[in-house]
Amino acid sequence: MKTALLKVESGSPRQAAANFFQALLDRQVVDALIVPREVPSRRMAVPALAVSGDGLSGANPFAPVAIINAARAVSRLTSRDPGVKVGAVLRPCEIRALVEMAKFQQITLEQVLIIGTDCLGTFEPADYYQLTGAGFDTDAWLAQAAGSGKAALNGTKIRTACAICEAISPSGAHLSLHWVGCDVHRELYIACDDERVNLDALFDGGILVPGELPAARQSLVESLQKERRELAQEMCRDFASRVADVNRLLDELAPCLGCHNCREVCPICVCRECVFDSNLFEHEPSRYLHWAAARGALELPTDTLLYHLTRMHHMGVSCVGCGQCESGCPSKIPLTLLFRTIGQKLQDLFSYVPGASMDEPPPLTTYKEHELEPR
Repeated sequence: MKTALLKVESGSPRQAAANFFQALLDRQVVDALIVPREVPSRRMAVPALAVSGDGLSGANPFAPVAIINAARAVSRLTSRDPGVKVGAVLRPCEIRALVEMAKFQQITLEQVLIIGTDCLGTFEPADYYQLTGAGFDTDAWLAQAAGSGKAALNGTKIRTACAICEAISPSGAHLSLHWVGCDVHRELYIACDDERVNLDALFDGGILVPGELPAARQSLVESLQKERRELAQEMCRDFASRVADVNRLLDELAPCLGCHNCREVCPICVCRECVFDSNLFEHEPSRYLHWAAARGALELPTDTLLYHLTRMHHMGVSCVGCGQCESGCPSKIPLTLLFRTIGQKLQDLFSYVPGASMDEPPPLTTYKEHELEPR
């Protein structure tokens, strides 16, 4: 990877990033760009498709909020060949989701230029909306977060999925925008895969200059990764003790409304027709009465546990830990810890890291004779 320095003029890293994105469009490195962009009120940032510099007004790749896993937005544009080169500005978990979705034939990666960004975490959308209403300034937040590694602000915590995520720096990107451990009021850094993208025009135009990442960055990233890894282990141990048997698991799932929002927002949940939308679970009244008589009482709806166990079976091994399922849950069931606790065991069982490589097929699509033998 070739590393370059992106100078920040007037102390605004947001503007520097927007200028860089415009240069990618102007020099036809990409023909279109999916990038987080603020809505007119500036209260929220959402994935937007830009095809010119005008569309980059309000672009904010540093906004610490994710209303969806942006890999889903990329899928809508590239499920078939769009005929143009599409750049996608993505966080590490979104890159991993993109790769997993490509394995399930939801994305055509040949026409996608992956632009990864450092990420220290995101706030719940409702929390971010409140912060912006109170005058949240992205550039100021970015400066303190880049130096300290702490994303929480004024008592507002980042999402659980982010607090236990070790993927601070993007992996698998063709271009990477680095800011953690940097003096963001002066400079950002771009890492480039020379084999996939040519940025000579940006060097010739003075937009990029040769430069190496700050020496202190690596130690900060490693310290944060260790801290988050230990927190994840602690939280998962506690959660595992809370769901040590099926009755206690049912207690955790008791607030489930049956809305299936977790399925709707999950980037890995890609079935065109879900069994839980079929009539398989629609029974004659006599069946419900029979079950109630046999048990003394029958909880309704009857399929809550089966629904969540089915999702764990389908998604667990490919879960990228983006936490959108929990963010989308109106009852705030701890789905992040459920999938992290179970998913990690499944992934370790198959020695599989979801989203790490296109060359490694999902375990559920392959069969190896000895894969489940004790180790």
